[in-house]
Amino acid sequence: MMTVGGRLRSSVARHPVLAFLILGYGLGWPLLTMRTTTTFAPTAVGLAFTYGALLGSALAVTWAGGGVAAVRAFLARYLLWRLGVRRWAFIVLALPALTTLIGYATGTLGMPANGWTAVLLSYLLSTFIYGALEVNLAEEGAWSGLVQTRLATGRGRFGSALRTAPLFVAMHVPLQFTPGWTWPGVATGIAVLLVIAPFFRYLIGETLEATGGSLLAAGLLHAAFNASGQLGYTGGWQFLPALIVLALGVGIAGRHNRTAKATHQPVASDSGPTTYLGSHAQHPAPNH
Repeated sequence: MMTVGGRLRSSVARHPVLAFLILGYGLGWPLLTMRTTTTFAPTAVGLAFTYGALLGSALAVTWAGGGVAAVRAFLARYLLWRLGVRRWAFIVLALPALTTLIGYATGTLGMPANGWTAVLLSYLLSTFIYGALEVNLAEEGAWSGLVQTRLATGRGRFGSALRTAPLFVAMHVPLQFTPGWTWPGVATGIAVLLVIAPFFRYLIGETLEATGGSLLAAGLLHAAFNASGQLGYTGGWQFLPALIVLALGVGIAGRHNRTAKATHQPVASDSGPTTYLGSHAQHPAPNH
């Protein structure tokens, strides 16, 4: 006879994405609300959100589905770092470069008060320290490592991005209620998130696919996107169209490459399901 704990674990294993959302929203929304609307230990609350509510929930769900071995395989995806110079350049430099080009093209670039070296150093600190280590590696452990990886099975990069995007946006809703918020401001913020999130999740999905499921790559790309919005250009909006342009470019290039590949290898089949799991990360087959 199965115990209550056994039945709960079995249910979580059968519905991993739903289980994560229940845990993630249940723990994450209160913590984000506290982080946004109060001054109580902001760093500690932020870390509790990213490493507890998000990554902790993802690891709990992973354990329910496959035990300690599955958790080890999940965490091993953070160690996938041998990606090649071009891929690392794409992850770290593509978004800030496009953001800068858009700033230049629109006349909103300006001249940094402390020079371009200071802008570069600030960007690197924001990406690798304040972004990746404090927030985005853990955040993408949840959204990339669990949700988008699971939703990619049988749906592909585009389908998984579309399904992950609204869930990702919903988690960020409490961030709209900063001091002095208004309902029009909240509505605008959520609308912007809904527009850009599919492009963002598509870029993350492409990166996961190209790197064998590297959560290190996904977390750093997320951090690079956030840091690109803090370069100090007038208005601070240039990183949003940069994201869309980059996602469209990646999509077009990928389609061209698949067409060229199919032309040269007509007998090859591309009908199999997309997976973001590399050889170092084996998970039990998801059951939605």
